[in-house]
Amino acid sequence: MLSFGWRMPGSAASQELPLVVVQAAPIQQWSNLTARLEQTPWQYCTVTPQPETWPTPQPNQGLVLFNLKTLEENQVAQIEQWLQAGGQVIVTGATGTLSSESARSRLQALLGSTWAFPLPGAASLVPLPATPVEAVTTSAELAYPLGGATLLPTHDQAQVLAQWQAPRPTPAIIATDQTAHLGWQWGADAIAGAETDIAGLQQIIEKQGIAVQIRQGENSGDACPLTTLEPDKPPPTTASGQTVVEQGNAAIATKQITAPLAPAPQPVMVAQMPLAPIPNSPATPDAPSPIAQPSISQRELAQLLAAAPSNLRQRYTHLNQLINRYESAVIAVESHHNPSDRQTFVETVENLGESEADIPPLPPGLQQVRQETAQLVRWLANQDYDQVNTGIQRLERLIWQQYPIEQPVSYPASRAIWLDRGTIVRTRSERELARIFNRLADAGINTVFFETLNASYPIYPSRVAPEQNPLTQGWDPLAAAVKLAHERGMELHAWVWIFAAANQRHNAILGQPPEYLGPVLSRHPDWAMLDRQGDAFHPNTRKAFYDPANPELRRYLLDIVDEIATEYDVDGIQLDYIRYPFQDPRTDLTFGYGIAARRQFYQQTGVDPATIRPTDGRWRQWTNFRMAQVSQFVEAAATLLQEQHPDVLLSAAVFPFPAQERLVKLQQNWEVWLDQDYLDFLVPMTYAKSTTEFDTLTAPVLNQGGRSSTLLLPGIRILQLPTVGTLDQLQHLQDRATGGYALFAAENLSLTLQNSLQGRHGRQTAQTNEPIAHRQPLATALARYQALQNEWQYWVAHQQLAVEQPTLTEWANQAALLEAKLATASQSPSESNLRSAQRQLRQFEQQFDRWLAPVAQDSPYRVQVWQNRLAGIDQLLRYGQRRGNRG
Repeated sequence: MLSFGWRMPGSAASQELPLVVVQAAPIQQWSNLTARLEQTPWQYCTVTPQPETWPTPQPNQGLVLFNLKTLEENQVAQIEQWLQAGGQVIVTGATGTLSSESARSRLQALLGSTWAFPLPGAASLVPLPATPVEAVTTSAELAYPLGGATLLPTHDQAQVLAQWQAPRPTPAIIATDQTAHLGWQWGADAIAGAETDIAGLQQIIEKQGIAVQIRQGENSGDACPLTTLEPDKPPPTTASGQTVVEQGNAAIATKQITAPLAPAPQPVMVAQMPLAPIPNSPATPDAPSPIAQPSISQRELAQLLAAAPSNLRQRYTHLNQLINRYESAVIAVESHHNPSDRQTFVETVENLGESEADIPPLPPGLQQVRQETAQLVRWLANQDYDQVNTGIQRLERLIWQQYPIEQPVSYPASRAIWLDRGTIVRTRSERELARIFNRLADAGINTVFFETLNASYPIYPSRVAPEQNPLTQGWDPLAAAVKLAHERGMELHAWVWIFAAANQRHNAILGQPPEYLGPVLSRHPDWAMLDRQGDAFHPNTRKAFYDPANPELRRYLLDIVDEIATEYDVDGIQLDYIRYPFQDPRTDLTFGYGIAARRQFYQQTGVDPATIRPTDGRWRQWTNFRMAQVSQFVEAAATLLQEQHPDVLLSAAVFPFPAQERLVKLQQNWEVWLDQDYLDFLVPMTYAKSTTEFDTLTAPVLNQGGRSSTLLLPGIRILQLPTVGTLDQLQHLQDRATGGYALFAAENLSLTLQNSLQGRHGRQTAQTNEPIAHRQPLATALARYQALQNEWQYWVAHQQLAVEQPTLTEWANQAALLEAKLATASQSPSESNLRSAQRQLRQFEQQFDRWLAPVAQDSPYRVQVWQNRLAGIDQLLRYGQRRGNRG
């Protein structure tokens, strides 16, 4: 049997009870599930999705949710009550992925995991030993490859029990002390056999110590009784200590329980959102600011949270992060609405009102959120955790309902989107392609990554490549795209696959044999990258790659880049697949054994790399050799453009994985590219289904890249991401002061998101005068700083900053001096003006911490955001300096 080698604390089973299975699948799927359950040795009963049909659990009793993609708020609340009562929860598959943002966020906090993305192919499970390490064995049932997905831990108490045996091993099973998540659709024969499903579930039941009853005879799966309590057991209590008494078949708490809230409605604009007080919460006072806020320090709040249950701590942390971003979004809108002829920051400080009657009120929605937050803190102090949980749920719904959706903000950035080959091919003409560009312009997009070279096929008629994409022959989509983009004031960057040479999925579309190596490798098979066994196609991704060490191949690819930059008025080149295929040295899935690579490595070391194993001391040397091949190509492309096409910018789409993992599995060392200034901007593919996951993925890249002069445009995958979730991720990037963002992809741009982006940024036209960060970095730095001053002025006018008048005056005067320096550098770009602005900015940053020290004690996030934005301005200045003092 597969053994995870350890048990969670407190998992000793005290009695045998049936598994409680939630029946919510379609009829055919449920029939398959019950057939699979009948093959298990456990007694089970069923409940409907309505929480009122769920029994009161005994400690360690298991609740199982098989593949339930949609869960409502009240169902998530019932899961939480189940856990609070000491029960265990097992989920499988994409549970909760189609739920509302607030329900999904709450579920992630409870489970400690989330379904991230499906695997590219079938894979086996590899159990991970825990500490202390015990013997781990793999059963034949679970060694069989099955179709699943990568799971992501969502808090620090979640532990990965098993990984997928894939080129990039990713979590397959994640558990906490009361929950477990199996990363595949349970009960589907097309995904996994009965032996695999049952073995996986059995291991979780044993590991968690779930009190499951072994059935005698047939298992009918009858409806569960509303209570599973035995008559001679003492009455249970709820998480808040209430005694539960029985009336017939129903268990009722002696204190009334708040009814579950209905599902959250679709988000609406702040201006249209009725802002009546939430029931059971303090009414909005008539008096304006200051607003009720927690009257305790951050340290005291941390102490209160430390005493709370772990799930609640995690939920409160996520809520606090959401509140911070919501506040940022609201104030960005409010400070933008101020008239252009208003007072300056200095004048606002000089004319501060002396009475509360002179203080303008904050937006009603923000007041309400602050009042609700203060109430949560009071409940925390009283250890009324049931109320805290209910309040968190209510407050999350309130924020998502009134999150700013379409209101304009002042924040110039590089706003990019990928336009993929499939979408381009379907247009078939410039006229139809124009419809797409009209939508992108309406959404305020100012940069388009246009897929130009895919699987060795250029989308345009090429004199370098042997064959144009057969599906675009007869017209030139690239020429049409450049024209359409420039007519709308947008930039067009040619998105090119570099080392990915052939794609079996593309072969199928073109009617080619699966093993067809594409129009280039079929003519130059010696350019192919191979695995150790001599195969070109990757077993999972079904792609074949070029050998980056081949000098003839490099010259060919550089000729393609040069042709695009010479023959077309493109604004940039984006390098994609600028890496080796995914590898897993532990399973001997390694690539790079092309003819040229083996010859060169042998010449350098006297060793054929095909004879080296990961345990060999020379393996690191082999890894470094391959990393160097990729980086040398990036350097050559950068040199080509800088010397022959200085107005054509260079970017790269990269993976955001930690360096140690990325270098071993992909040989993609983009840190070197940043250090050497090869790129104008880096586009990490930080695709996530929630802002919490997005923060986890972007943080390492932003922390590393923020020190360079290369701009960062993190990627957001908008497929199945709610509009408000997309806007929340955009707000996170604005709070981190990135160069902008890139949306993947144009085919997933909904009309709702398009309208929201248009409301925020306005339509992109040839007359748009807002700067693009990567094209006019100095003007962008000035505009962002002016927007930042507007926010400071707003907070000061509303007396929300605990800063003494003399300090405010010093701050405002220095801020005005810095604005003047930035304006001079932007309007009269020169080395001396730029250096003067940089010196003034550094002096300002050095004093900023002192000026805002009192504010940082109570509002650390707000001060951190302002520090981020100052650092972002500094990065824009450094990038402008590198690009030749471009305004």
